[in-house]
Amino acid sequence: MLTSNDIKQLSAVLATKEDLKDFYNKSEMDIKFNSLLTSVDNLANKFVKYHEEQIVLTHKLERIEDWIKKAAGKLGLDYNP
Repeated sequence: MLTSNDIKQLSAVLATKEDLKDFYNKSEMDIKFNSLLTSVDNLANKFVKYHEEQIVLTHKLERIEDWIKKAAGKLGLDYNP
């Protein structure tokens, strides 16, 4: 069974509702969280741009390969990709 002395010791260690409000409302934590969000957004934008570039490059390579196939056929050469 807990004694009143044990409860006093526990209450000294545990955070109160006010302590948690102060911790949550600190601007330093908000700044760090906003910085993290900005970093994640930047990374996501870079991924989207990279993906779009890969699509464009794939299409470009397909066009070049089609041109090579046509040129090889007209020159009488075998083209085996």
